[in-house]
Amino acid sequence: MAVPGVERYGKVLRLPARGRAVISTDLHGNLPDFERVVAHCRQVRDEAEGEAFLLLTGDLVHGPCYGREQWPEHLGDYYADQSVELWEAFVALQRELPDRVFALIGNHEHSHVGGPHTRKFHKSPSETETFERRLGPRRVERFKAWVRGLPIAALIGRGVVVTHGAPRVLDASFAEVCAVEYGGHEQRTIREMIAVPILGELFWCRASGTLAVRRFLERMERDEQRNWLVVFGHDPVRKGYLREGDEQLCFSTSFGLKNEKKVYLDLDLAREYRSVRELRYGLDILPLYPELAAGRRKARLAGSGRGA
Repeated sequence: MAVPGVERYGKVLRLPARGRAVISTDLHGNLPDFERVVAHCRQVRDEAEGEAFLLLTGDLVHGPCYGREQWPEHLGDYYADQSVELWEAFVALQRELPDRVFALIGNHEHSHVGGPHTRKFHKSPSETETFERRLGPRRVERFKAWVRGLPIAALIGRGVVVTHGAPRVLDASFAEVCAVEYGGHEQRTIREMIAVPILGELFWCRASGTLAVRRFLERMERDEQRNWLVVFGHDPVRKGYLREGDEQLCFSTSFGLKNEKKVYLDLDLAREYRSVRELRYGLDILPLYPELAAGRRKARLAGSGRGA
C-alpha cells in the first residue's frame, strides 16, 4: 500500500511534511552500525505511531579489507566488511516496510552501474569487482537492478534536501537532475568523473561554496516550498558533524570514525528548519552509540576538573 505523500520525480525522492525521518550516511559494509540505525528507526516508529522513514545517503557497500591487526588508525574502530549481508538486510527491511525505507545512490553503488570502479581499499581487483564476486552472478543482476532504481537526491519535509556528497551542482535544472542517467562513465578516471555534471557534482564533491548551494536549493524547490538547507555525507567528519554556513551539514554515521563520534539525524518532517544552526546535538543530531558518547564526555569533563 502506497504511503501518501511519498513521491518520485524520476531520480528525485520526495517525503511528506509529517512524521519523522532517521537519516544515516556511508555505512560501507558495517553491519553492526546498520543494525543500530535500524533499532533507532524502530524506536522512532513506535514513538511516531508508524509515521517515520529511514533514509540512507548512499555508500552502503564496499568496506575495508584489513584485518584487526592491520587496521589503520584513521579508519576509526575496527569492523569486518559485511557488505553482502548489509545489502540483503536492507532489502529485507524495504520489503517489511515498503515506502518507508530508502537509500540514495552513492559513488560506490554507482561503480556497479556505470561509474568508475572504486579502489579505496582494493586496488586490483577493485572493490567493485570484489563485491560482485562475493555476490555471485544471480545476485549481481539483482543488485544492479536495485542500484539503477535508487534516487540521487531527496526532498524531505519542509525545506530539507538530502544528497550523497556536497551539492556542487552548477547549472543543472530540477528536471535535469530528475532525468539524469547513471550509465556510460565506466572508463572515466575519478578526476574526470568529478567534472561530470550532476553525477560528479553530487557523488564526489567534498565541499561546495555557499552561492552554489543556495542556487541548487532554489532550483530544487517544489510547490512554493522553500529549501533552506542540505544534509549529506561522503566525506568522514572526525568529530561526527560539521556545519558550513547556514545551508550545509556534513555528518558521519559510520565509516572512518570512532564509535563514540558516530551520529545520525532524527528530523521532525513537520518542522521548518531554516538553518543548519537549528539542528542541535542531542535533539536532531544523535550519537549512534550514546553510551560511549556519554562516557567520553564524562571523562573529558573529569579531565578538565569540571566533573565534580
